[in-house]
Amino acid sequence: MASPERESQTFLQISRKRLKRQYHSSYHHLDHANTSFTHVDHSVDLPDDVLDMIFSFLPIKKAMQIGILSTRFKNSWNFNRRLDFDNDFARGRSPDGFKSIVNKVFDRHAGSRILSFRLCFDPNREELLVEKWIRKSIEKGVEELDLEFYQSGNVFEGRWPFKLNSDVYEAESLKILKLTLCQLDLPPKLKGLHVLNTLVLRKIIITPTLIDTLFQNCFFLETLDLAHCHRIFHLKIFAQKTFKVLKVGDCQEILRIYIDAPNLRSFHYCGHVCFIKFNIVPQLKDVMLSFRPSKGFTETFRVRNLVYDLHPIQVLTTTSTFLEGLSPKFIGGKLREMQFFFGNLKEFHLIMEGAIYCNPYDIISFLKHCPSLEKIFIDLKDFCFVRGPYWELHNRQSFQKYSASFDCLKFIKLPGFKFQKDEMMLVKFFLERATFLEKLVLVTPKSRHARVLTPNLQAFYQYLQSWKASPGAQIAVFEHLNDTSVCPMHSKTWY
Repeated sequence: MASPERESQTFLQISRKRLKRQYHSSYHHLDHANTSFTHVDHSVDLPDDVLDMIFSFLPIKKAMQIGILSTRFKNSWNFNRRLDFDNDFARGRSPDGFKSIVNKVFDRHAGSRILSFRLCFDPNREELLVEKWIRKSIEKGVEELDLEFYQSGNVFEGRWPFKLNSDVYEAESLKILKLTLCQLDLPPKLKGLHVLNTLVLRKIIITPTLIDTLFQNCFFLETLDLAHCHRIFHLKIFAQKTFKVLKVGDCQEILRIYIDAPNLRSFHYCGHVCFIKFNIVPQLKDVMLSFRPSKGFTETFRVRNLVYDLHPIQVLTTTSTFLEGLSPKFIGGKLREMQFFFGNLKEFHLIMEGAIYCNPYDIISFLKHCPSLEKIFIDLKDFCFVRGPYWELHNRQSFQKYSASFDCLKFIKLPGFKFQKDEMMLVKFFLERATFLEKLVLVTPKSRHARVLTPNLQAFYQYLQSWKASPGAQIAVFEHLNDTSVCPMHSKTWY
């Protein structure tokens, strides 16, 4: 096996040849592209110290490549401010070779500042070395620290996650802190982290004390993002006025979330249906509720109480599980609908995933409470509507009798469209009632296993045209690979 030093030299030789080819190719291309000009000046007339300053803001990988390309800048990377040793940097390198390069960069770093330090690494048996890298980045005023640790081999070997030392908690310059698979032991009173703006935690044990300590000491914290974290049973947020974004994803043990954040603007949640309660949230604008499918009927009271808290929002992304929790229920022997109102909602994105009984009327019975809707996205995926007794006995007639219009609706998109009867019925419903619709987009499914009916396209377009209440509405049908239309504000997950 080649030594780390030998591996590093081989990489430099290969990179030098590749970069020279790319450089000459680009030069040749530009020379031909500019033949219409009388004179093209390819010379660089900037002082070396200015170029060194510019190169210092490049990611370390790019800075090292420039040093390989030109002996004039062979030492520029020693002053680099963006030390990004992430997955992309590690690709094609052995663990020892990767470690050797990172250590060399830190040992030779001669710049006065390090703006960001990103590390994707297994710290097993290298804890002291990693602590040295972290300490040096903090000494040089690092503003973004991203430590993505992982455990090679079997993660259940009894190894403890990497324990952060006190240097991180005492850092005065940190604005963004991202940690994966670390052990956090925050002291009650933090000496640092006073300008921390964003905290992202992955695969970390979270305790109520840790959350309380954060909000009692980090007065400028705006964003808290938790995913795949453990031992969170009751998440309570009592935040400063600066706090604006809370994201919670796949924290399996969570049972209850309580949020008291007067200026919260964005809330994203992905996981099973749990109890979520807001205090007054007048600034809340966009919400994602990606609820996992329930094993049985969704507990209506959890969804109902949540809906009442969300009335000021403008963007909502959710799953069919959420709509099933809001669907009409039998109370006192009569089928009754919930009363709620989303007067500010402009964009609604529904992901049809794991629905048990959700049908077209469940969608409409929600949308009729949203009079200001401008954009609707219904991601059908591989979902097929089921016409069971619930639909036939109770919902079909209500769906057909619905007569109100959607006067603000301008854009509709249905990804995963399979030209099935119930999907066509939903399209017809929207076209007939969206009086100022500008565009309808239908996109075929990504999955090869989805059952897509092949319509007579000419007859299909004639039907669509005849249903339009808005004469100027455009209708577009895309295969999923060719879809260039507008996308919703939120993707399904963010982590």
